[in-house]
Amino acid sequence: MKRLLLIHDLCSAGKAGMMNMIPILNGMGVEVCPIPTMLLSTHTGGYGKPAVLAVPGTYVEDCLRHYEREGIRFDAVFIGYLGSAAMAEKVFELLEKMQGIPVIFDPIMGDHGKYYSNFDDSYCSALRRLASCADVLLPNMTEASFLSGKPYRDEADDNEVLDMAKHLTTLGAGTVVITSAVSGKEKIRTAIWEKGIFEIQEREKVPYMSHGTGDLFDGVFAGVYINGAKCGECVKKASDFVADCLQMKAEEGTPERDGLPFETLLRRLV
Repeated sequence: MKRLLLIHDLCSAGKAGMMNMIPILNGMGVEVCPIPTMLLSTHTGGYGKPAVLAVPGTYVEDCLRHYEREGIRFDAVFIGYLGSAAMAEKVFELLEKMQGIPVIFDPIMGDHGKYYSNFDDSYCSALRRLASCADVLLPNMTEASFLSGKPYRDEADDNEVLDMAKHLTTLGAGTVVITSAVSGKEKIRTAIWEKGIFEIQEREKVPYMSHGTGDLFDGVFAGVYINGAKCGECVKKASDFVADCLQMKAEEGTPERDGLPFETLLRRLV
């Protein structure tokens, strides 16, 4: 059984962060060892102000020291929401000591051309440094723009997206997967730049939005990737699963803040 180290936030209610990724990865036959970076009572959309506790960076370091003493090894590391530049710097320092382990990094910090409310350019700089450790970098279009320093445009063409992806590899990232690489009214696209080959995957857009979709995508992507698949296959399986979850949610008509009903669809990943 493959073992993945998951460094991400833990969101108790609302289905986001680790609470989406862990059951997906477990269902795909991957052992998950979670190290939370932030504890939240709910996600930040629709539940009012959540209770939040930032986990000290020393905790991450202490966990990894303990694993090293006990001979616990990992087949891959996934890095998600970090919450502060200090945590990003700490994780960077630790990854430099964990040579030879594939790293998947989703640089969560913004969407729709804007930073999330608690982030700014200094946080982006910290994530840019961390991106140098990533074998696979998974930004959305906004994050790709910020990390690359390229302008963000809602209607960017394929050449602009490719330019972003190429620039991100100059930071040290291996493969770059840009999600929501310009989504129109009817289509949603994902761009992949891997070993000099540029690919765009396109699918019909489900007319529904929900919190936690990125975490579902990340979970499926990581589960397929850790078992040796190429990124194109990882993207297709992850995109298909997210679309199925969104379609079911749209049909149910339950409150958006409750997240996606992915639990009933996990059998499709086995």
